[in-house]
Amino acid sequence: MPNWVIHSKWTDKANIDRLIANYVNQNIDYGTEWAFSEESRNSIDEEETNTSRQLKFFYQKDLDKQYSNEKMYVKAFYIHHLLDFLKETRLSVRDFDIIFANFLKKKVPSEIIDEKGECINFMKEIDEIFSLFNENYDELLEDLL
Repeated sequence: MPNWVIHSKWTDKANIDRLIANYVNQNIDYGTEWAFSEESRNSIDEEETNTSRQLKFFYQKDLDKQYSNEKMYVKAFYIHHLLDFLKETRLSVRDFDIIFANFLKKKVPSEIIDEKGECINFMKEIDEIFSLFNENYDELLEDLL
């Protein structure tokens, strides 16, 4: 996995507040169980993946903080997982279309169902992150080596 310096560099490039990025990184790398209330733990669907639980948690943080319409916690979540995915799979960074499909298929959900039963889609945020990485391809490649 890339170190937090690399994670922070890319969340900075995405204009995500460093405190939010650090919070997300720490929560992902050191576990999220403590982040859920006792009530939430009792209602967790056993079939739900940890990344889906994390995404729901960070989406709720964005709603609670109400940072404009930007989903800063969600974007930091996707940046963290995408950097980890690129490093751990060692896929050629040159073919972003394949990486994009594999990332969504194998690593993270692109949508969630909230507590109201509504489907929340994050493709806009994912597309923004992939565009950022694509526009800074050489730098990304250097960071992942």
